[in-house]
Amino acid sequence: NIPEAHELFIRAMSYKDKGWNTDYIDNQRRAELLLQQLLSNYPQSNKIDDAAYELGDLYESKAYKQYRRAANYFERCHQWNTNTDKDSRMRAARLYDKQLKETGKATQLYSGVLVHETDPKRREEAKKRLDEVRAK
Repeated sequence: NIPEAHELFIRAMSYKDKGWNTDYIDNQRRAELLLQQLLSNYPQSNKIDDAAYELGDLYESKAYKQYRRAANYFERCHQWNTNTDKDSRMRAARLYDKQLKETGKATQLYSGVLVHETDPKRREEAKKRLDEVRAK
């Protein structure tokens, strides 16, 4: 637990998803810069998986629509914390499946959801989507 990393995360979250119009875009950028700073300066912090998840969320949002980048950060979240309670595997799988049209990667991640997730809704969605992809 690194206090400086925690402070950066708190500051980033104070901007994320706040504001209207250009203020919203500016605040997303502020949050992005702070989260990237956390990852660069404190790679041993226990906040890196949270920062990766929030960056994935930012890059997927209407402010960015950078789906590959978002999927990569969602993957980093569960790579850096295999016991994360966040839906990072599912969100990455959805992006590879629906936005990036990479069914092989999506299938791998949906399978990971079935192995690692405890949430029944996520497991059900992953199983359903795996069945649909395999049926094609």
